[in-house]
Parts: sequence; C-alpha cells; structure tokens
Amino acid sequence: MKDDVRQCWGRWIAGLGEWHLFGGITYDPRTVVARPSNAAVRRDVSRWLGYSPGHPGVFVEAAVVAIELQGNEWPHAHPLLRLRGGLGPGAISALGQAWFQRHGWAQLERPKEARAVAEYAAKYLSKDLDRGDVIFWPRRGWLTGHQPVLGRPHG
Repeated sequence: MKDDVRQCWGRWIAGLGEWHLFGGITYDPRTVVARPSNAAVRRDVSRWLGYSPGHPGVFVEAAVVAIELQGNEWPHAHPLLRLRGGLGPGAISALGQAWFQRHGWAQLERPKEARAVAEYAAKYLSKDLDRGDVIFWPRRGWLTGHQPVLGRPHG
C-alpha cells in the first residue's frame, strides 16, 4: 500500500505542469558551523527558491521540495522546480551557485521525460516524512502555473 501511495503522489506531482529541474542540495558540514534544524532548512530552501539571480529565465515559479536527513543526520533536500519562461541558458549554474555559495553542494538537472519526474517525486517526496518535511512553493498561489476560473455559484 505504501508503494501505491508513493506512485499516486508521484503521478499527481508530475501532472501539476511542466517541471524544468530536479536534483539535490545539501549542507557542507565543513563550512556550516552547526547542523541546521528543520526550521532553518525550510527557511534556507525558501530563500533559495525566492532567489532570482538576474539571468533571463531564472525565476522559480513553482517547486516541491522534499527535506530528509542523511545517514549522518545532516539535512538535505530534493527540489523539483518549474522556472518562469522555461529553462534558459545559465539557469542550472545560477541556481546551483546560489545554493552552493551559502550552504554547500548542489546538483540540478533537466528531467528527460514526465515519467522520470513522477518516479523522482514518488521516491523522494514520500520518503522519510516522519523525520523530514515537504515544501510546496509558492506558499500562496498555484503549483499548476495557472489559476482556476472561479464563477458565481449556481442556484
């Protein structure tokens, strides 16, 4: 049953729209003085998602980010990102460097197909939720990139 839930969640996330990047970001224990708390990780990831380095096409429009603990109890995150205007030149490097300069290691890549996104979401977004967390970005707004049309109630 747990695998069924993971697969359904993965398909749901993948179906929310086009996703441009996925990967992993983590803290470097050699440069970060103390292991960040869950609240600190949420804050750091949210700041990173709101970061716009000024390159064309590098603005995070929507994201789902799973936060989990590594074997050494240090947190790391698995972001799935949609960029406004799509994946433009320099976007991967700009976003990776934005995390790396303040926190540590970052690896982002373009998904090859929607199925890969669903598998990624199923694997990481539902893993270790009892110890981790999931961030849906933006906090207000729509993950699908468009708002539903709201009409007057009938009756």
